[in-house]
Amino acid sequence: MFQESKQRQRTRPLCIPDTGKADDMTDTSELERQARAQAADLGRKAKDAVADTVRNTAGAAKEHAAREVQSTADAADAAADAFEPGTVQAQAAQMIAGHLEDTAHRVRSMDFEQTVRDIGSFARNNPLLFLSAASLAGFAATRFLKSRAPADAASFAQEGMLSPAREGSGHDAS
Repeated sequence: MFQESKQRQRTRPLCIPDTGKADDMTDTSELERQARAQAADLGRKAKDAVADTVRNTAGAAKEHAAREVQSTADAADAAADAFEPGTVQAQAAQMIAGHLEDTAHRVRSMDFEQTVRDIGSFARNNPLLFLSAASLAGFAATRFLKSRAPADAASFAQEGMLSPAREGSGHDAS
């Protein structure tokens, strides 16, 4: 009798209470899929917003640069008019004005994204030349900014930002 009872226990189907775990797993997978889709959508929207901001900023900078170059071309043209017609100085000023006007037109018509791709391609193909040019441009920009702000250097010296050895060294920023 004892063995019969044991045998019945072995053959009796095991009943697991329904806790809804399978549905929970399906719901969790669906929630995860939705969360991933929303995160991807937010990422795309953020990328588009940043790209729009960069495009707008680059467009404004491009237009500003073109106006500055055109202004310089106008000044060179005015300088050419100040010289006697036909003199070497007048011809040189007219030639400079013409090149600057061409440059202003090229700046206005350039495609920012294509320019970025071209620079990236150039940098990958010529890394040493690119780094050298970037260093030279940085050096030139620094020299230009230093030469434009002698009053700022004096105020830095008064506030103790420059060391006394550099102040009296006799080296000029220009």
